[in-house]
Amino acid sequence: MAQYVYINNYSKLGTMAISHFVFYQIAEHATNKIRGAKVKASSSRFNMFRPIQVSIHKGLVTVGVTVSLSKQVNLQYVTEKIQEEIASALSLYTEMVPFRIDVKVANISA
Repeated sequence: MAQYVYINNYSKLGTMAISHFVFYQIAEHATNKIRGAKVKASSSRFNMFRPIQVSIHKGLVTVGVTVSLSKQVNLQYVTEKIQEEIASALSLYTEMVPFRIDVKVANISA
């Protein structure tokens, strides 16, 4: 059964329910838009590893993303761009303001 987050929208016309899966998809899409960065794929047969973690508590969103970066990119610049892109996408699509976005670099590929 899917878990949902209920949001009262700004127009005060009703409540919107968003599945937790949507938050994962938004974070993954925003990360993959950044040149030189990709969400780290699971290397396990059993998919125990989750490259994106999202928790929502009292309307504040905490996101953790594990990424693979290209060797040609500036590490600090790309990780900051990932944070900005995820924050922008979450606030645009869900009307929620991210509270914390952690980017973990799992590997650097050629």
